[in-house]
Amino acid sequence: MTATIQNKDELRQKIVSLLHFSFRSGAAVIGQNRIMAGNAQSLGLVLVNMNASPNTLRSLVKLAGDDKVSLLDENFDLGNETGKAGVKVIGLKRSELQEQIGQLLKQYMKGYENER
Repeated sequence: MTATIQNKDELRQKIVSLLHFSFRSGAAVIGQNRIMAGNAQSLGLVLVNMNASPNTLRSLVKLAGDDKVSLLDENFDLGNETGKAGVKVIGLKRSELQEQIGQLLKQYMKGYENER
């Protein structure tokens, strides 16, 4: 049974922890070029920084599909959070891990929508 996390900082830390695990397990594709060069159909989720260019966002939506691309808020910087400087895009291969990250991300972004 999983406890519900209410605090946005706790949610962000849990997401970051799962992202690091996905890096180690090979379930993540880091960077737009690697995503574009690979098999986008194998991706279940694509995380994009708010400061990524509109062209980057458009090309990822066209490649992976609108339902798989999540634009993060300005407080969630993939490069800073993951320790991988300059990273603005991370693709997650379809897996249980990707589904967990997706669920936590929905909670995180729901909190963001409520703050506006």
